[in-house]
Amino acid sequence: MRCRLTDRMWPAALAVLLLAAPVSARAQAWLPAKGEGYVSTIFTNVYVEKHYLPTTRYDVGKIEANVFLFDATYGVTDRVAVSVSLPLVVSRYTGDRPHPGTQRTVMDDGTWHSTFQDFRFTLRFNVVRGRVTITPFVGGAMPSHDYEYWAHSAAGRRLREVQGGVSAARLLDEIAAGLFVQGRYSFAFPQRVLDVRPQRSNADLELGYFLSPSLRVFALAAAQLTHDGIDLPPNAREILTPLQLQHHDQIGRENFLNVGAGAAIDVSESIALYGAFLKQVAGRNSHELDRAITAGITWSFRRTQQDSLFARVYSRERPLARCLCQKAAGK
Repeated sequence: MRCRLTDRMWPAALAVLLLAAPVSARAQAWLPAKGEGYVSTIFTNVYVEKHYLPTTRYDVGKIEANVFLFDATYGVTDRVAVSVSLPLVVSRYTGDRPHPGTQRTVMDDGTWHSTFQDFRFTLRFNVVRGRVTITPFVGGAMPSHDYEYWAHSAAGRRLREVQGGVSAARLLDEIAAGLFVQGRYSFAFPQRVLDVRPQRSNADLELGYFLSPSLRVFALAAAQLTHDGIDLPPNAREILTPLQLQHHDQIGRENFLNVGAGAAIDVSESIALYGAFLKQVAGRNSHELDRAITAGITWSFRRTQQDSLFARVYSRERPLARCLCQKAAGK
């Protein structure tokens, strides 16, 4: 009976999970210099096996997603940068509790489905730089088209939203040469659905260490706290209205904590490679992230030898040209 009550509960609106794996590119406080920038292509494989209702884990089928994130950042001035990104999501659901088909599409048929998700825009403006760097930002997300959100294998929530927050970074060379920490806090204002606006806070943290000027390793954490919305109990069919069931992932009070680690290496003056692993350790009203494996490549333009990531961080003379990091959920 418990599984029967949850068989229609979980369209896989993976926006936060897919973008939570690559956190620190969004979190970076350092900006490229005027006229410089970078273009990144990042691949993330996401696997979900369990769901939290609201905090108890249930098995209602498996969700797999491959996400290709295309991101570009440009330094308008030495203290202002703009970024745009768009993910392509290729996903499928396998299990015996698919969502019923809508008039437009049937997503949960065990086959792969692909679609672009949401355009994301960010304007960052640096206010303090040096050993401590502080960079506020504003941004937003807009669905790229009218994609399906009511399915286990849906690409996202299909919601417009505005974000604001601040990124900060600090050198920790008094502890160990080559050590630094950077983080990001954002507050999101999504569009209202069924008279509910589930505003949320997201926080990302990276502790990084340069093993050499071209190679660094790091530990990651990404958390979300939703301040409004509804809980999704196992007997939701008996409690929620049909419309609330259909829109539950858009209006749910979804919380999570993900942790992981990775490494990045500069392979040339302008090319860098990146890899990371992320796993969920706590959640509420969410898909449990069994794993997110990310690999990426970044091409930086108008960058000299003195403008390497290591030199930008530890010279303290200019902001970071680019930080090849994981860029998602979401979050």
